[in-house]
Amino acid sequence: MRVPAPPPSESLQIQVPDVTLVDQHGREVRLWSDLVRGQVVAINFIFTRCKTICSPMTATLARVRKELGPQAPVRFISITLDVAHDTPGKLARFAEPFSPGPRWSFLTGEPEQVKQALVALGGYTPDKEAHRPLVLVGNATAGRWLRVDGLGSAASILDAIREVRAASAPPPELEDATTARDASAARYFTNTELIDQHGKPHRFYEDLIRGRKVLINFAFTSCKGVCSPMTKHLAEVQRKLGARVGQDITMITLSVDPANDTPESLARFARKFSTGPGWYFLTGARENVSRVLKKLGGYTEDPAAHSSVLLIGDAATGTWVKAPAMSAADNIVYAVEHLDDPR
Repeated sequence: MRVPAPPPSESLQIQVPDVTLVDQHGREVRLWSDLVRGQVVAINFIFTRCKTICSPMTATLARVRKELGPQAPVRFISITLDVAHDTPGKLARFAEPFSPGPRWSFLTGEPEQVKQALVALGGYTPDKEAHRPLVLVGNATAGRWLRVDGLGSAASILDAIREVRAASAPPPELEDATTARDASAARYFTNTELIDQHGKPHRFYEDLIRGRKVLINFAFTSCKGVCSPMTKHLAEVQRKLGARVGQDITMITLSVDPANDTPESLARFARKFSTGPGWYFLTGARENVSRVLKKLGGYTEDPAAHSSVLLIGDAATGTWVKAPAMSAADNIVYAVEHLDDPR
């Protein structure tokens, strides 16, 4: 028997945990920092052996995604209620008929991590067969969250998405300027695909720059000079910035030697300095990395001659400053925290 979900109402108080889960491609992802932060999201709760509501509810979300179009800035997330059975491969087969595309993640993982996510998002139930057909629609930037009936019409979910998107819209008198600045930043930084130390692809501007402050430096793993002390120093900066890294602050180390720096070698390099979530060590196809390096002023034919400058910026305001990456950690932290102060 279908259990009705509540209609959209007052915004819910949701704290999304930054647990590590695994998507349908077998990639580890962090729920908050990789998927939810800075995004409008639609989240449902399913399991692949479900014989009742899961497929129709997911089909409704697929119609919503089609209505929005492939370029819409909305991320879809489906979290399993059956961790013991739902491997990434089974989730991939479940997802295939719905043509999920790159912005729809079907998630499983360690039982305690998945349960923590389900409890926080209101999807947990001890009896998966009795789970409610909820879709949680949220705007993580504005903190606006609604629950919608996942077996209702696609139109009701679209209405909820429009409502939460509007929660972070700028005042009308600023909208044109804000939109123009975002479009300009997207054109400049580009959405070139790069790969992080966990093997996860990211669009450079949309996934890593938009909607947050960023610290960017340049390094390579076989460096015999400044790279190790610089990374150790920036790890101290990360500790001083605390939990903000991975929330409203992102740290990026971009390889100047993509021909040799694989995700695996970058992961080993990052582990040496106990770097935490929210810090991305990036490589990728040589032409992609070179394109981004040139945009940032970090390109060099000789990796050993790379820049040791630290870029600190906020694309939303268009404010960017340069500092030596080995500047005192407290000075870097101050520059980040006061980047948008009136000048």
